[in-house]
Amino acid sequence: MNLVSARCFRGIGLLGGTFDPIHNGHLAIAHAARSALNLAWVDFLLAPNPWQKNVVTSTSVRAAMIQEAIKGEAGLRLNLSEVFRKGLTYTIDTLQVLRSEVDSSTPIVLIMGMDQWVNLTTWRNWRSLTNYASLAVFNRGDEDIIAPDELSDWAAEKIVPASRINSSACGSISFFRMPRHDASSTAIRAMLAQPRRLDNAIKLEQWLPYGVASYIHSHGLYGLQY
Repeated sequence: MNLVSARCFRGIGLLGGTFDPIHNGHLAIAHAARSALNLAWVDFLLAPNPWQKNVVTSTSVRAAMIQEAIKGEAGLRLNLSEVFRKGLTYTIDTLQVLRSEVDSSTPIVLIMGMDQWVNLTTWRNWRSLTNYASLAVFNRGDEDIIAPDELSDWAAEKIVPASRINSSACGSISFFRMPRHDASSTAIRAMLAQPRRLDNAIKLEQWLPYGVASYIHSHGLYGLQY
């Protein structure tokens, strides 16, 4: 039997963020996670008003850019669960709601970067996250996994291979590696606000999905100078 066909793709991955704007680095994370974790879907969980970040464009604009980015991308979806909740958004609240909305046996996997992982103890009710979902931490390139002792001790008995994280509905923690991608929403916004330069134009072409770049230009977003 072909090994690829033998894989069991099930469960929902959640990749949260402001996506201001979404870029090819985000798409690379989603595809790497879906492959490494054997997920049926990876949802871009749009955060309208996260307590740890400021946003530049409106929620509707960022949602539209995500829709442009995932056209024709198998297994990727836009998730607006947090958009319709008033006030500040906390991940623990989102996971509680999503868990109540899906079958109890459906795996839910929260996908996060190493920077989020090492700061997880600052999140609201962080120890309860695995009551509703599993956690998958991606490591870009040669990033070191250096976590607080409190976090490491809590995670130790929950760690499973990435390919097995979809074997349970929640409660597990996995780590997976992916190639480094230099795209950055902050850098993209800065480049768009500058007069046109060839080096910036080349980077933007590499970093932005075509549909997103077209949307930004047609709507004159981020102080576009050209």
